[in-house]
Amino acid sequence: MLLKRGQIDRERIAGVIIFINLFVILISMVGIRFLDVKVTNIELIDRGLYSIITDNGPVNIGKDDILRIEKTHTKAAITGITVELDKIYTTKGFIYISSLDPFFKMGNQLINSLDFEGKPVWIHSYNGAGSDASFDQRQSANMKFVYPLNYAIGTSSKLASVVFSILSLQYLSLAIGGLALIVLIFPLRLETPSAQSLILQNSEYSSDDEQIDAVAK
Repeated sequence: MLLKRGQIDRERIAGVIIFINLFVILISMVGIRFLDVKVTNIELIDRGLYSIITDNGPVNIGKDDILRIEKTHTKAAITGITVELDKIYTTKGFIYISSLDPFFKMGNQLINSLDFEGKPVWIHSYNGAGSDASFDQRQSANMKFVYPLNYAIGTSSKLASVVFSILSLQYLSLAIGGLALIVLIFPLRLETPSAQSLILQNSEYSSDDEQIDAVAK
């Protein structure tokens, strides 16, 4: 009985932790959605100079501001059409565009002005890993360099720290919730010596009672 009650309590605690972390994750997702800045248009101002029109106003970037370009392809859920998804890291935040956006043509022109080979990952010539470094080393160094700029372009510098705090809280909630889920699915069967002795005593008492009942009959 004691072990059973202990397991139920442990399952309840794990369940409560999971629900709390799910709530935190939901709130953080709403917060990120609320703080997200969308790109509405991309315009060419001058040769090599582009204006990124966002919900918070225009942001001008040049070729030297672009640090990393990632291109992936997926299929739309309904139509099945192949969709190109591009993420451009700049010194002023990242730009996320897809081939379904009306400004994709101008965004693709911006990408092609730097990436002449159509690589899945384009990295700025400055990488901090040395000219003789391999592509993996340059990519790793580049990711460390652009990670502090991993927020939507047009986001205020004051809100950037808030975005990173919310993301850190989200990752922490996922980690804690995952551990609680593991405990819930695979509960630890720990038996203390005192608990084992109580079980043995209960089994002895039950066997004695059965013998008395048998004699009485």
